[in-house]
Amino acid sequence: MNTSANLISEDVKAMSESLADTSTVRREGSITLTSLRAFVAVIEEQSFSLAATRLGVTQPGISVQLAALERACGFLVCHRKPQIALTEGGRALFVKARLIINQLAELEANVREVESTVGGRIRIGMSTPYVAMPLISRFLALYPDMLMDTRLGNTSSLLDDVNQMRIDVGVMSLAGPLPNLACQLVSVPRLVLCVRADDPLAALPELRSTDLADRHFILREKGSLTRQVLESVFAAEGVAIRSQFELGSREAVKEAVAAGLGVTALFEGEEGGDSRFATVPFASLPTPLGVYAVALQESMALPHVRAFMQGSENTNT
Repeated sequence: MNTSANLISEDVKAMSESLADTSTVRREGSITLTSLRAFVAVIEEQSFSLAATRLGVTQPGISVQLAALERACGFLVCHRKPQIALTEGGRALFVKARLIINQLAELEANVREVESTVGGRIRIGMSTPYVAMPLISRFLALYPDMLMDTRLGNTSSLLDDVNQMRIDVGVMSLAGPLPNLACQLVSVPRLVLCVRADDPLAALPELRSTDLADRHFILREKGSLTRQVLESVFAAEGVAIRSQFELGSREAVKEAVAAGLGVTALFEGEEGGDSRFATVPFASLPTPLGVYAVALQESMALPHVRAFMQGSENTNT
């Protein structure tokens, strides 16, 4: 498809340059596909009215497009009377114009073919499966024939995936909406400390980082928003985090806590109702949090992406 598009662009440019030498009047404006279509239709139909019918426009519209093409070329492309006939410059233009229009038709056919194979597929990335899965379930209930690819990642990697178009939508934790991206707030979770159910800290109604000065933390990998928020909580109160080690997934972190290797921070709900754990909220959070569905602004033109984003609105998890 890119090859066809490049050919069209190069041919229009080359046509403009090659025809410039035949200019007899000052050239104004640019050659457009609309004017080329009108020109080819007039010559092939040998009639302005038939050309208008073929293109689904008015006859005056055809005349306007043909006049605009002649101003862009700088010469008359066809005689109108006593019958429609190509001029010398128009003959060279007609050959190139038909080639460009045929290339565009081929490009449009390729787009339709691709749309028929991938238009029914959506790629979802998630850093918060416990929020994303209900969204996916709701979406598939409305669009049961939609194919879905999913991947896990942290906020940093998912943002890169969205920007590089490796995924269509990312469901991730953010401190707030990001500029130049479509961001739909899904839920507003709290950061909580996750400890073993038999830990004395489990009895506290809430805690501050000073309550954890002597505890070893199991941290998520760098790039995780959970880790970033935890570090901001401790930094705001001037307390250093004592890290036992870091792990690359939420499940691995939870198993380390269950094994008695330390405590960790999760967003409320990520413990999954596991009776091995207890959670305690932090007394204060310097960073506002939200789980967002995130997509490129231009991807919102795709019906399945727009439907997923709209279905994420006003969801409480």
